[in-house]
Amino acid sequence: MNEMNEPPVGGPQDDGPQRDQPQEQPQPHDVGSVGEEAVKLFGALADLARQHAGDAGGTFSGLAGQAAAMAHEVNEHLATDSPECTYCPVCRVVHVVRETSPEVKAHLMVAASSLMQAAAGLMETLPPPTGTGASARGPAVERIDLDEADDAGDESDHNDPGANP
Repeated sequence: MNEMNEPPVGGPQDDGPQRDQPQEQPQPHDVGSVGEEAVKLFGALADLARQHAGDAGGTFSGLAGQAAAMAHEVNEHLATDSPECTYCPVCRVVHVVRETSPEVKAHLMVAASSLMQAAAGLMETLPPPTGTGASARGPAVERIDLDEADDAGDESDHNDPGANP
């Protein structure tokens, strides 16, 4: 028998790891705060810009590096548990986001995505604007000049021998 047709080493009943034994799952990358994730994103974008754009990549990577540093600095100064942060609504929101479990964050992201999809669907069903309205359909009221009609009627009355003056 060649190597391709030979049964596995453990025999035909060997299905690999036992089902009773827990299998090791790959651990997901640790997710940091918003600022840390922004720093990672800007760093990856800077590396990508350096690889693909040459000289222009240096400019973009410098901008991305500055933006990453700024995001990191902002993150360090938000929700620091100082007395001012107990009243600041921005700090309160940042604190709640930091303390929220990943499952809740994932659920909120799904809900926000569904809300955006619903809004996009609603926008698609709205009829497009037709312009200013009156200009597209013409004037809604026809203007009739009464002075000209009276002048024309007076002339016809003068010419009619049966009309009373």
